[in-house]
Order: sequence, then C-alpha cells, then structure tokens
Amino acid sequence: MPDTGAPWNIPYVASTDLVSDWPADSLALANAIDAGLDAAGGLVAVKHALFTGTQTNSTARGANFAVTDLSITHTLSSASNKLIISAYFGAAANSAGRGQVGIAVADDGTLIGVGDAAGNRVRTSAGGRVAATSANRTQTMPSITFVYEPGDTASHTYTVRALNIESGTETIYINRSEDATDTDSVPRASSAFVIQDVKV
Repeated sequence: MPDTGAPWNIPYVASTDLVSDWPADSLALANAIDAGLDAAGGLVAVKHALFTGTQTNSTARGANFAVTDLSITHTLSSASNKLIISAYFGAAANSAGRGQVGIAVADDGTLIGVGDAAGNRVRTSAGGRVAATSANRTQTMPSITFVYEPGDTASHTYTVRALNIESGTETIYINRSEDATDTDSVPRASSAFVIQDVKV
C-alpha cells in the first residue's frame, strides 16, 4: 500500500492493492492517520462554565472576587500545551453608577493576562468607566480571549474574577445593573467561561 510521503507518510488504498490485504491495510491506515493527527497537534479538550444568576459583592478599590459558577479545574495532557481562555460578563455594574468593573482570570488565585503595573492603576484584563444618562442603570460588558501557557501537567483551578476599578469600596453587580427595577429596560444577563486545551 503506497503512502503520501513526508511529512505525514499516511498510507492510502491504491487500485493495485488486493482485497485480501484490506484488513491489514485498514489497520495500518487507521494507525497512520491517528499518528499523523497526533503529530499535527490540535484541540485536546474543551471545558466551559455558565452563570445565569446574579451576584453582588462589596469590593475594595482594586480588589477582586470570584464570580459564582465560573471556575474550571484542568490538567494539561502535556506541559507544552497551551490554553485558549475566553470569558465575558453579559452585564456588570457598580454602585458608583459608572460601570467600572473589570474582568480577569486567576490561575490558582493569581491573576493572569492582566496589564502591567503602573502606579495606582488597577491591573485588569478588560473593563473601565462607562458613561450613561441614567447612572444606576450603567453597565459594562467586558470580554477577554488570550493564550496562556501553564508550563506543567499539574492540576490548576481557573476562576473568573470581577475587579473594582474605582477609587473606593463599591458594590459590584454581575449579570445586572445597580437598578433592579422590574421593567423591560433593565436586563438580566449571563456570564460565561471557556478554556480550550490545545496541542501545538
């Protein structure tokens, strides 16, 4: 049975191959394709979490807290693998009426993928002040996607964190605005978290 040649050397059935050889050829073909795909890399695992309720938290300036249900524990199959991390808040607000809520992900409690330190500025992955005419209905909808390399095969717990980007302690609202009036102009949202383990 011939093959495709380098770099994959995947065998294929040619018109000259005998039917009686097919069982052995079929196994060789399956093994070669499996080895070729493994060598080429690709998606190893996908894990996800969804939060459809609401959460409030009194949070000091620059501090953060874990968002309900948005936690994933994962172990890479190889230390050379990478994670594609995505997360979003469908709605987030604060009691200052400016929507200054940030989003970030923590690896075992340590924030990753955040901006560089710069004086008193709050380090976050995304988020900041939003202006609106009705302050207590101001919302922000930050989202992030980035590649992360844990560099080991230990178990890690990744959590989505909400950050207070304000000058004082504020109440942070997730999946809602500060105003909780039961009206069609005040939404209830969902927030989500996805990690993809990729062999490269």
